[in-house]
Amino acid sequence: MKQEAKYTEDDYHKNYYSGLSGKLMRQNHVILEKFDFGYTEKILEIGGGFHPHINFVKNDFKEYYCLDIETAENVKEYINKNYKNIKFDYYDGKKIPFNDNHFDRIVISHCLEHILEPEKFTNEMMRVLKKGGIISMALPCDPGLLYRFGRFIFKIVMKKRSVDYDHDYHAACEHVNSIFNLNVILKKKFNVIKEEYFPFKLGVIDFNLFWIIQIQK
Repeated sequence: MKQEAKYTEDDYHKNYYSGLSGKLMRQNHVILEKFDFGYTEKILEIGGGFHPHINFVKNDFKEYYCLDIETAENVKEYINKNYKNIKFDYYDGKKIPFNDNHFDRIVISHCLEHILEPEKFTNEMMRVLKKGGIISMALPCDPGLLYRFGRFIFKIVMKKRSVDYDHDYHAACEHVNSIFNLNVILKKKFNVIKEEYFPFKLGVIDFNLFWIIQIQK
């Protein structure tokens, strides 16, 4: 992931999980669970930050793992303190440090747009996923029309709240893959068995904020 600036727990809560933006982000997690996963012995979450998806998981599981890169200050300490049932570690953002066919499910929300070689990384996730396992993925519809309008509104809200955060600059630096390219890659190379657009559910990227999919190995 191409990010050098550190972010803190306070940054994460203020910029992503407060107010309207927080409600929208949480809705991604809700939609990711609209699938019958059955019993999943081992779940891996990639890039959950200070708001891991485990809070929303509905199916039974035995072990829950999280991996993140070290751009989040103290995220390991935060997870270890607040989520005793999560096994957390840092990694390099490229190589997933587990054996082949290790997990029943992988959750990755708002991360793939940051990764320079998305097809290669999705193959890496497939490597550690068991046959028949599911990758649950949420992606922003950037640079779709509605998403860009949302960014404009978000900037106004942040300014009124006197929050020193420029999402346009952040997205310009960090969203190295457009949703249009990711849509083509994922549908062409992987087995997308379920997809949902939010908020309007029409299968049109420009008219939505998020694309949520389930990929089966």
